[in-house]
Amino acid sequence: MFLYKSETFWIAHTPAKLNLFFEVYGKRNDGFHEITSIAVPIRIFDTLMFEPTQNEGIEFFCQNGSADIPNNENNLVIRAIKLIRKRTGIVRGAKIRLFKRIPSQAGLGGGSSDAAAAIQTAKHVWNLKIPDEELIAIAAEIGSDCPVFFHQNASISHGRGEIIRSIGLIPKLHFVILKPHEGLSTKTVYDQCMSCHDLQFQYPEKLIAELKQGDLVQIGRCFFNRLEMPAQVIWQPFTQIKKELEKFDCLTVRMSGSGTAFYGLCRNDRHAKFVAGQLRQRTKNYHVLVTSN
Repeated sequence: MFLYKSETFWIAHTPAKLNLFFEVYGKRNDGFHEITSIAVPIRIFDTLMFEPTQNEGIEFFCQNGSADIPNNENNLVIRAIKLIRKRTGIVRGAKIRLFKRIPSQAGLGGGSSDAAAAIQTAKHVWNLKIPDEELIAIAAEIGSDCPVFFHQNASISHGRGEIIRSIGLIPKLHFVILKPHEGLSTKTVYDQCMSCHDLQFQYPEKLIAELKQGDLVQIGRCFFNRLEMPAQVIWQPFTQIKKELEKFDCLTVRMSGSGTAFYGLCRNDRHAKFVAGQLRQRTKNYHVLVTSN
């Protein structure tokens, strides 16, 4: 998140993320799944404008959001603000405007990033005396993805996603993202996951080692996403869309999170722009994005 002040309000740019590794080890007693994930923030941003007010009300408006993004109190941003007020006992108001650029139901974490930014911005603007560890715990109550966005670089998550640490600087990675208009329910994908699981569990150590070495070919070979298996079963266009990216010599092609966005790891920025140009000619109805970490 990048936060700065402009006139009477504060502006936060909230990044999307890509999952470079995602394994599911089984369902827990609390209903969540035990996972390990390596995620990296990328240079695609929503923008959150936060203006403190003298009254206690929270005004919220989401601009450019798709039909599946609630423009009311069900939005994760409002849920986050209400939760931090409840946890701290503070009652202050704000006008919040959210400008969406990150596609929704994509596995890119846009809603979670917005909620994490709202929590961090509220702490700063309202001068809340609360440690980051407690903020992350609040964020985890909103969504398992939210704690990822308290890290500026690549991170590894365990548990249901709430146990998280940085893995430090990694090489510059260039991506093309292909996102169809339809989305997938995260809950539906998870519900199907273990019935599709081959129980050949994958672990992240190899990818972490290769990220430190910096060889892009070897890095790409270590990318993994267990949620591709259930997504392929329940979503018919899966194979067709993945093949569109595989035609252009990407080092690897993976779905991010629970989908439906796919990304190709490219050799460099020039390769990424070439692939994006080709995809825009061939796939008129899809979002095509070029980005990097």
